[in-house]
Amino acid sequence: MYIGADFLIDRDSRLYLSEVNTGIPAGAQEYDFVYRLKFGTPSGVFQRIESLAQRYFEKTFREYMQSLSFMDDLRALKIWMDGKGPFPEEPNTALRLEDKWVQYLILSKRYPVIPTEIFLLEKEKKIVRLLSRGIPVVFKKRYGRGGKGFVLIKEPEEFRRANLAEKGYIMQPYVESGIDSYRFSIRAASFMGHFICMFASLSQKSTSNHGIRFFILPGEGLEITKKDFKIRKIVQKSWEADIFYKGDIPDYLYHDVYEERIAEAELIIPEHLYGDIQRISASVSELYRDMDFESLPESYLI
Repeated sequence: MYIGADFLIDRDSRLYLSEVNTGIPAGAQEYDFVYRLKFGTPSGVFQRIESLAQRYFEKTFREYMQSLSFMDDLRALKIWMDGKGPFPEEPNTALRLEDKWVQYLILSKRYPVIPTEIFLLEKEKKIVRLLSRGIPVVFKKRYGRGGKGFVLIKEPEEFRRANLAEKGYIMQPYVESGIDSYRFSIRAASFMGHFICMFASLSQKSTSNHGIRFFILPGEGLEITKKDFKIRKIVQKSWEADIFYKGDIPDYLYHDVYEERIAEAELIIPEHLYGDIQRISASVSELYRDMDFESLPESYLI
């Protein structure tokens, strides 16, 4: 399966697998943009993906993606997550993979993930205790994307005022994946057990969703190669959205689908973490490829 795995690196250089995205082949075009800006030539990433599709399925990548049994339901689910459409009528069980709690149950047995619990109001005392000790807590929608439903709480009174709905949330200690004044995450794409590429997103918000894209280099520490970097804006329809939405891209996604901001700088991360991201991403893709969707833990929606 083609997956986009998101990673965080905390202040102590510990790596966390934060989330896994299925279906939408995100990552390749952003990587190609940062590669072109750095080297002045195409990355070859699309050819690599196409060669794997031919090798395993004797199809183009577009034909492979659009032949998946759960693709129509997944497309409807993503639009529902955005609050722009109805929930799929009889959702394919593969959509349980989009539930962050189901992901945790699957991935925590094998990979370095953030400790996660289902949010219940009866856990208020525990939450307040963590906040009182200076440990921020994050609440995320189990079915959510693009930072929607992401709530960062740092003080007990903030939690009491937030009035969070119990159903459909997980909670985690906040992993501060940051450098200078930026929060960052790393997206790694893999296909059929093969690592494809990675890039970083940096933002000055509490999340790095659709932030400034950076080319990543392995090195000795964690740093940005230029402090006063310039940003180049690119307006181009994304390759993956055209495949996923079959050319009928919802108007509300224009910014996400057409606009990218690319840094004229690189993010350097420790070399051993660079290798771990490659290895884990490929391994998750292999795990998902061989998964029996009917055996997945039940989601509260599916």
